[in-house]
Amino acid sequence: MLRSGNDAAFSEIYSRYWDGLYIHCLKMLRDESEAQDVVQELFMHLWTKSVELDPKFNLAGYLYISARHRVLNAIRRRKNYDEFIDALADYIVVMDDTILDQISEKELARAIDKEIENLPDKMKAVFICSRKEYLSHREIADKLGISDKTVKKQVANAIKVLRLKIGVSEVFILMTYFYTK
Repeated sequence: MLRSGNDAAFSEIYSRYWDGLYIHCLKMLRDESEAQDVVQELFMHLWTKSVELDPKFNLAGYLYISARHRVLNAIRRRKNYDEFIDALADYIVVMDDTILDQISEKELARAIDKEIENLPDKMKAVFICSRKEYLSHREIADKLGISDKTVKKQVANAIKVLRLKIGVSEVFILMTYFYTK
C-alpha cells in the first residue's frame, strides 16, 4: 500500500515507528531537536522513495539502519561544523587583533609623521636623524654641525612637543615604533 502512495499506510507506519526511531536517534545524538530532524528527514525520504521500495524488504530494519546512517552523517556534519567554527573563531581573533593593530599602527604613524612635519626645521632634522636614521648624538652633531648638548636638547624638546600634541601613551608607542622599525 505504501508503494502505491497510500496516505493511510504512510500515516500508520509513521505512527508505529516514529517514537522508537526518535528515541534511537536521541540516544546517539543527545539532542532532541537534531533527533527530531533526523527522524523527520527519514520519513520524508521514505515517502518520496516509497515507489522504489522492494515489497519483500524488512521495513523496521530499513528504518532503523537508515536512521543510524543519518545519525552518523549528522554527527560528521556536527563535528565538521564545530571544527570549522573553532578554526574560524581562531582566525577571527588572530586576524581581528592583527588588522586592528596594523590599522592603529598606521594611523598612529601618520599622526606622528604629521606632527614631526610641524616641528621647527632644526628640531625636525635632529629628531629624524635620531629616530628614523638611528644616528647617535655625536653622529648627528657632526652631520648638522652642532654640539652634542644641542642634539640632546633638541631630541628632548621634540619628544615633549610630540607628547603634548599626540599624548603620553602614544609617544611611548612612538618611541617603540621608531626603535623597532
